[in-house]
Formats: sequence, structure tokens, C-alpha cells
Amino acid sequence: MDSGAPCRPMQASPFANLDLKAGTGAFSADAVAGSEVWTVDCPDGVDPCPGVSGSGPADDFKPLQSGEYTVTYTKRVPSGDTQSCQYPLFVSAGGLRVELEWEHDVGDVDLDLHLHKPNNTQPWKMLGSSVDCGWNNCAILHFATKSPEPSDIRWFLNSARLPNPVNWYLDPVPGNNGCFNAPRGVGKQWEANGLGCHNPRIDLDNRGCDPSLTDPDHTSFCAPENINLDYPPKRQWMRIGVHYYDEGMVKNDIHPRVKIFCDSALGADLGPAGFYSPERPVTFKPTDGRTMFWLVADVLFPEPDECGQAACIVQPLYESAGAKTPLLTTRDDVEASFGPAYPTLP
Repeated sequence: MDSGAPCRPMQASPFANLDLKAGTGAFSADAVAGSEVWTVDCPDGVDPCPGVSGSGPADDFKPLQSGEYTVTYTKRVPSGDTQSCQYPLFVSAGGLRVELEWEHDVGDVDLDLHLHKPNNTQPWKMLGSSVDCGWNNCAILHFATKSPEPSDIRWFLNSARLPNPVNWYLDPVPGNNGCFNAPRGVGKQWEANGLGCHNPRIDLDNRGCDPSLTDPDHTSFCAPENINLDYPPKRQWMRIGVHYYDEGMVKNDIHPRVKIFCDSALGADLGPAGFYSPERPVTFKPTDGRTMFWLVADVLFPEPDECGQAACIVQPLYESAGAKTPLLTTRDDVEASFGPAYPTLP
């Protein structure tokens, strides 16, 4: 490894198609044609890690989740020697991005991510409602119908008056519309819809996959389930939940993991950690299918300070605050009651 090599960091948004050669700088100038190889190590919890599709100046890598990736570049030079360098790839998105992960090597498991309307305490609805963004009303298949329904998500303005929160926004720069690059062909559906990206939205719903695949664009790749709100409101609490939708056919415990990113920064990593007993991660048992609902956390974006900084506040929800145990309840409970009251505004 050439630690002094002039390779340089890269930055990208989730779902972007990347030419990894851009990070090699001048270090790749003397590479023998056909000798260049890239490998990528993903952040903790990203499993399976998307593979590198090729070599040379091409769209080589498609990261689906936020975090810091490590790219290793290896080349052969005219003398016959092999040289390498490493550089970081920082993947992040603005606004609120929530990513849900779980094991995929135990059979088909279906967990569903939910985001509740800001400053609203009506009950949740697993099939979606006007206050509950979930798989049945926040994905492109719902929005593409263009027919109004009672479960439609219209939380914000209808006109693109940025930086205020908006329902739809079509950025004039196509590459800035993050939903357009969503895997499994879903991004093409968002783009064809012609309205840009919706706020909030589920870029895709993961309902069964093949953990042996490394091509993130394959229809059976184990992509994360994620919710995005590109332009979140200020000083309004929002709540995140996870429903174990599976029908109970899996015989193994499932351990959900929720990463909450605010304006590109990791605000919380909950599930394996974040609670009083890290050796006891949040667990869904086989008998919990169709029943268990995890009330994960409340999130708030404050007004920016005098320096323009506005780090979000993430408040995990606890069954017992003293013991910091996760708040696991049932579908019946949350469809009858919102849950604990929101915290007092800071």
C-alpha cells in the first residue's frame, strides 16, 4: 500500500452511479491498461455490500446507504510492480434520511419503515393513512396513480417554495433528484412520473431478496428500506416506527437496525446499540410476525444557530427511561393510540 499516494476522498449521495476512478487523481496516470482493480469496504451494518461492476472510466459503484466507505485501488505500472492506494467515499443526503436494515440470510423477512406526520398525534395505520407514511402510500406505485385517495400524504405546500418543506420538488439539475437513481428500476419510475421527488417518500419497499447478490440494480438485491424527507420542517417533532409485517414463517430472531441521518450527519444508530444493554439488541421473535411494532425515536430539526448550523435532535423512545429499554408494542396498540406524547420543544 502506498500511503503517500495522491488518491483523494470522494463524496456522493445514496443511489448515485459513481466512477471510482475520480478518486485516484494523478495516481492512476501510469496504470497499465487493463490492470486497474477497485474494491470497496462498506460501513458497519451495510450487508450485502454492493459490488464494483467493472474497471476503468465507467459507472463502477452504486452505494445504497449513507456512511463512510473505504475504496482500495490497485494498479500495475510499466515496471511490472503493483501499487495501491486507499481513499474514503462519503455517502450522504440532505434533510432527513432514515435507513432500516435487518438480516437477509434467514429467509424472506418483511419489515416496514414508517414516518409519522410532524406535530400530529393521530394513530398509526399499517396500510398507510394521511398521517402515516409507509409502504402502501409513500412509494412511487402510490404516487404514480395520480388519483387522490384518503391515505395521500400531503403534509406541506404544493408549490416549490424552497427552502420551505414541499410535497413535490423537481430540481432543475437532474442529478440532484435523489429518487431518480433508486435501484431495482424504481428510480426510472420516479423520473417518469414527472413531478420530481416527493417529501416524504419511501424510495423502495424491500419485501424479500437474495443475500448472495452484489449487483444493487438487480431486482432481488437486498436493498435497505429507507424514508427520505428532503426538506424537513423546523421545530416540529416527527416519529419513526418499524412494523414486523412478516407472516411468521421465519424461524429465526430478527434484529432491526435504524440509522437516522440529518443533513448528511448520523444522528442516531438504534437497534444493536442505543439502549442500556448493547448485548441485547432490539429483537423480533418468530411469533412477532404481523404483530410487533417498534416505536423507534422522535426527530426534530431546530432553527439554525448564528453560525448556520442546525444539527437535528434525536430522542429514542424507551419503554422504561431509567433502564433505556426499547419501546416495543403491537400493531393493535399503535393503530388505536399514537404512543407517548412528543417531547417538549427545546
